[in-house]
Amino acid sequence: MPRPRVARSSRHKVIDVALVAAQALLFVGIGVWPSSWGPAAPALRELGGVLFLIGGIGMLLAARDLGRALTPVPEPNGAGLRTAGLFRWVRHPMYTAVLIVVIGVACARGSSVVWALVAALVILFEAKTRREEAYLVEAYDGYATYAAATGKFLPGVAKRRLATKS
Repeated sequence: MPRPRVARSSRHKVIDVALVAAQALLFVGIGVWPSSWGPAAPALRELGGVLFLIGGIGMLLAARDLGRALTPVPEPNGAGLRTAGLFRWVRHPMYTAVLIVVIGVACARGSSVVWALVAALVILFEAKTRREEAYLVEAYDGYATYAAATGKFLPGVAKRRLATKS
């Protein structure tokens, strides 16, 4: 059962929107930055294509599992906590799938700048999920327990520690 939504300050909302805008800029950069050099091995292009396809399927499955809870901003929209489907294994399957897609693009394009943009996106997703999880703990009674048992981006990796009361 979700708790009532907490009124957020305009500063919180600006930060949330700024995170989404930065994410969008990184997506554009990864997709259109001119390649300075191509992959040395054709297999990297093939690997990139396979990763792109796997990530794309993951994005579709994560979107299906999220349903009405899908939102680009870190603050939950009150549509409920998702723990089924891909969420059984990871807390943020959409971010994982997006990262698989952009790693595939980086493999196929072979540009060192694109790899740097992918690294920046990983850092951004880490920051965005920390913010998102603070909101989720506040919004849903069961989130802390779920997060303590479920990996963040990969199954079993980076489980959230339960807060201890002093």
